[in-house]
Amino acid sequence: MTDLLAGVRRRLRLAWGVATAELVAPVAAGAALVLVVVGRLRPWSWPEPAALGVAGASVVLLGLAAIAVRIPMAVAARAADRGLVTGDAFFTALELGGADGPFPERVRARAARLAVSHRPAEAVPLRFHGRRLAVVGALAAAAVALAVTANSQDDVRRRRAAEQAALAEEAAKLRDAAAELRQTPNAPAGQEAVARRLEELARQLAQAPDLAAAHQALDAAARDLSKQVSSDLLAQKAAVRGLDRSLASAPLPGAGTGDAAAQLRAEAAALAGLTAEQRAALADRLAALAATQTAGNPAAASSLSAAAAALRAGDNAGASAALNAAAGAQEGAAADVAGQEAALAGLGSVAAAQSNLAGAGQGQGQGQGQGQGQGQGQGGQQGQGAGGPSGQVGGTNASQGSGQGGQGTPDGTGNNASTGLESPTVFDPQSASTNGEQLNTSGAQGEGPTQQAGKVDGPSQRGTAQVPLADVLPRYSAEATRALGQLNIPPSQRALVQSYFAALAEGR
Repeated sequence: MTDLLAGVRRRLRLAWGVATAELVAPVAAGAALVLVVVGRLRPWSWPEPAALGVAGASVVLLGLAAIAVRIPMAVAARAADRGLVTGDAFFTALELGGADGPFPERVRARAARLAVSHRPAEAVPLRFHGRRLAVVGALAAAAVALAVTANSQDDVRRRRAAEQAALAEEAAKLRDAAAELRQTPNAPAGQEAVARRLEELARQLAQAPDLAAAHQALDAAARDLSKQVSSDLLAQKAAVRGLDRSLASAPLPGAGTGDAAAQLRAEAAALAGLTAEQRAALADRLAALAATQTAGNPAAASSLSAAAAALRAGDNAGASAALNAAAGAQEGAAADVAGQEAALAGLGSVAAAQSNLAGAGQGQGQGQGQGQGQGQGQGGQQGQGAGGPSGQVGGTNASQGSGQGGQGTPDGTGNNASTGLESPTVFDPQSASTNGEQLNTSGAQGEGPTQQAGKVDGPSQRGTAQVPLADVLPRYSAEATRALGQLNIPPSQRALVQSYFAALAEGR
């Protein structure tokens, strides 16, 4: 019996899963169909995977719910009795599972015989609703058909995927260019600013939704970097580098070695130790150097000219201050030139990115027959698209019962349960000839039908209707077992019946 009830529990879970699936499946299939339709109307990549996820998640969640649903053994016993039409045999045997005595043993033996001859599938058959299954099948078939047929949005998705790959590649190149700028030791502030601007541009390209947005970001970065490059960059660079080379090849007297700024500061500190002839020669040298700085570094030229004039006038303090000012002007000009060169290098990286993205967009447009424009060069450094590189495509229930039992049979159970407990004899209805008393027992709601236990013929007085208990006890016990297994007595009165026959057995 235990194996049968365990199988019935599994069948109940399966039946619950089937019934729930018939309710959930139309909703899940409808949601999947809607997602697939959305994927055919919009160039999004997530609707079709989401549709597959909805179907898979529904199956997994339903399976887990069916496994986790709690089905007590008593519910399985009632389901087995109801499905196999065994009255209440399995439930009664389950209730009497721990009781000792001949009566519980007979109940359990009868349940065991019934369990051997039946299968769980007979107790809990699966029921399917054809209309719901047809709806689910139609929705699922429509979703699968739309998912596997050609979709005009696939071309748009491939184009966008290619655009995103190109944008990611150019963003990586810009980050590498920014890292290369930072590798310069003692990089000036302007160079660091250019590196940050390139990193910001790389983030914008990586997050750009399409090539048009990327070109806008590149154009904005090109304008920003162009503002940092002076039209006099070549003259400034020539002045700064020329002064460094000049003093490196012919250092100032007493200044030692180093770049121009370092020698000018060292010379300012060494003026007091120079002779008159050395100061005169130094003044001529500084005047000559000032002439080379007039176009590219006017501040340094002015300071060098002032230092030369102070030396000729014998003003060592004024000459020293002018030399320090010239050193500062040289350092400032060198930093400015380095910043402009960094901006120029960044501008070259931006121009390369513009050219590469314009080529990628042009290739996609030609591949799709939707090209609308060709990039036009500007200044040899920046690419400006005259038209878009490619076209856009739009495109468990308790039973309740009541009723009146039929006419009792001569060997029925319509007896007062308290009769005969105090004597060794018992009333036997088979020896009666007069009309007896009718006994009705009412079952509680949800526990079975109201049953008339019996209406029998009996004697008007005890007389010969009293027979020895030992003669009728086996027959009475068998009848009671059968009655308890066929719902002839409600559960609320079974304990009384059980105690009655247990007392009879002890008295015998």
